[in-house]
Amino acid sequence: MKQQGLTLIELLTGLVIVGIAASLAIPAFGQLIDAQRRQDTAQQLASGLRLARAEAILRGQPVMVQAQDGDWSRGWNVFADPNRNQVRDEDEPALSEFVTPRNVRVIGNSKVAVRIGFDNTGRLLNNANGTLAVCLKDVPASHYQLAVAVTGRVTLRTEGFGSEPCA
Repeated sequence: MKQQGLTLIELLTGLVIVGIAASLAIPAFGQLIDAQRRQDTAQQLASGLRLARAEAILRGQPVMVQAQDGDWSRGWNVFADPNRNQVRDEDEPALSEFVTPRNVRVIGNSKVAVRIGFDNTGRLLNNANGTLAVCLKDVPASHYQLAVAVTGRVTLRTEGFGSEPCA
């Protein structure tokens, strides 16, 4: 009677091949996860800015998007600002909040370093457009940039940057 199955040598050879293939795939998988986190952060930020603009128009009052603790890399809050002080007070509930993944860095230029506000017509407060770059923590290249025009239009760009703000 002939037995069917694998010998111990065949089983160990198969395990070695699987181990080698896994060790080759892990770095590429990590890069894929980092790229997905950057893309998700950029899309969430664009969504938060568009929400703030729409809410400002609907409510007829300013709505702000403010970096948590003054750092976009920690996340941001969207809130209505009826008293127009451009700071979230305790009585102003958050309309939306987002916490940035730990390996992603978000940098705003000087005009949008800490906050972005929209007035009741959907235009930017202070008539100053700005750009936010989404980067990896330790990499100087930015693959996503959000441009906010004076009119309030939010554009997510993936190419054609004039300079690298992540450096």
